[in-house]
Amino acid sequence: MPHTSGLRTLLVASLLPLALGACEKDKLKGPDAEVKKGDAKMNLPAVPAFELPAANADGSHSVKELRVKGRKLLDSEITVKGVVTWAYDCPTAVRQPGMTDKDVQKMIDEDPTKCERAKFYIGDTADTPAEKSLWIVDVPRPYNKLELERIKKQDRTLAMYPDRCEPNEKDVKKMICPPYAVGDQVEITGSWKMASPHSERNSDGLLVYKKMKNVTKNWETPPLDPAAVPPAGATGTPQPGTTKESPTDMMQRSGNGKG
Repeated sequence: MPHTSGLRTLLVASLLPLALGACEKDKLKGPDAEVKKGDAKMNLPAVPAFELPAANADGSHSVKELRVKGRKLLDSEITVKGVVTWAYDCPTAVRQPGMTDKDVQKMIDEDPTKCERAKFYIGDTADTPAEKSLWIVDVPRPYNKLELERIKKQDRTLAMYPDRCEPNEKDVKKMICPPYAVGDQVEITGSWKMASPHSERNSDGLLVYKKMKNVTKNWETPPLDPAAVPPAGATGTPQPGTTKESPTDMMQRSGNGKG
């Protein structure tokens, strides 16, 4: 019996420090977290597909295709199809609070360099946001009032100014200024670049305008005599051997104009 009692005493003495240590550990542990891992299973949505749409049978391109893998097409002439998602409008851009339409037009007539060059954006769908749309730049525009006053009628030719047309032009063969508005379905051919001849830049690429078909408005750039029109990228630049410039170009060259 003394032997059994001594063994029991020894066991208690050995376990006591462990029990006391466990108690101290529990005191330092702190309360259990209120948020516990749930057993509920979540139904996550399927991973969206990132495949590009099949190439168009006619060789044209989509906006998404050009934004994703357009680098291999840089410096080539391409056709892209899409919907106009935004269009630059000078009167809207320069209007100041309290100005009437007449005030705005007077300001533009007196200083056309307040207006940026004509441009618009297109997307694969009408709701494509601007940041995912494709830039179309160097779009032909009508001569402004100052140009009409200072450039003689006989000098206002496509050979001299291939990016401009007469306001209210009646000759179908000279109607190169395209009609376009947000929501229009269009097909545009041009030079695929990272920068335009007039210094507009976009790391995702931009299209320097050459010609267009507006499906919505049933309009298409008329066939032009290649000999009368300079190559793409020469828009607004006088031909070799000439010294004539538009008033807008002269003001821009002097540092007063916009890029």
